[in-house]
Amino acid sequence: MHLVKSQSGSIAAWVLGAVGVLALLFWVMCVRVVGVGQVGVVTRLGQVNRHLDSGVALKLPFPFESLSTFDIKTQKDQADADAASQDLQDVKATVVTNYHIDNNKVDDLYRTVGVDYKSRVIDPAIQESVKAATANFPIAELITKRAEVKASITKSLQDRLSKRGIVVEDVSLTNLSFSQEYTQAIEQKQVAQQKAEQAQFNLQKAQVDAQANQVQQAALTDQILEQQAIAKWDGHMPQFVGQGSVFSIPVGK
Repeated sequence: MHLVKSQSGSIAAWVLGAVGVLALLFWVMCVRVVGVGQVGVVTRLGQVNRHLDSGVALKLPFPFESLSTFDIKTQKDQADADAASQDLQDVKATVVTNYHIDNNKVDDLYRTVGVDYKSRVIDPAIQESVKAATANFPIAELITKRAEVKASITKSLQDRLSKRGIVVEDVSLTNLSFSQEYTQAIEQKQVAQQKAEQAQFNLQKAQVDAQANQVQQAALTDQILEQQAIAKWDGHMPQFVGQGSVFSIPVGK
């Protein structure tokens, strides 16, 4: 009798222990933590069910409910884009984009795009925005009007991504490069321009020197020449004194 009671007590204790462990596991599976600067989207049986802010949250265990998190802090994306100018010259651009996800539109972003929104939405938008912007400028103006090119890319990105709940904060155009042929043509043009400017400078200098010589020759009268010669005389009589000499000293027979 005592043995039966002891066995029953052991079974009850084992059952209670098992229930406790299952309850603990169920609780662990239901508790989730959404990190700082993140939001969570809970889906139930394939449908968006609710939105979770950062902190501790409860959800049904998988597969009834699943949780996906999104970072709503400022993020950075750097991309290289190939494009063409208005005059059909090849252009390569490096674009750095700072953006964040609109907290109020996370559910729609998850529903329409998913967690891989960067590769599906942001990267293609950058490529298209660069192509649209550079096509409005001749290649020579892409450098002289760099601020306008950047503004055009920024406006295009903002218009494209805001519809998806992605807020573009700032765009930096960190590099613009062109084809090797165009770069060489620019260098040759600069060299030719420098040579032409140097030749023009030499010509102007020669003209100025010639004018100065003419003025100087016109000012050198016979009297001034004699005064300059006397000023330089060292006190010794010249070896030759004759017609046209500085001193014009008559020589007697």
